Amino acid sequence: MTNDSVDKLVDLSSGARRLLDYVAVLPGGARYAVLRHIARISEEDMVIELREVVAAGVLAAVPGQPNAYDFVDPSVREILLDVMGPARRPRLEAKAEAARRRVDGPDDYGGPLGPFA
Repeated sequence: MTNDSVDKLVDLSSGARRLLDYVAVLPGGARYAVLRHIARISEEDMVIELREVVAAGVLAAVPGQPNAYDFVDPSVREILLDVMGPARRPRLEAKAEAARRRVDGPDDYGGPLGPFA
């Protein structure tokens, strides 16, 4: 990660940094609807924070995925995951998965064992 990427993170608001933590635990990008469920903030605040991280060049729209965002520099995700640590990361991952299920519904295959459960 470049010093420029670190500088961009330092300059972000706490709400925008929190949003980046949520995106970090959602591999392959985060859809707006899922982020809204995780963040549990007003739509207005969500839009403000999302605009902030996009304008800073930290997140960008994912091509071919409407209303989905991911890191411009993939190493930013790795840094954020390292910084959040082993205690916080599993909690955020569980929160993200629960939000994804609320938005998308259960997996097509009925769970980790698929149709054989």
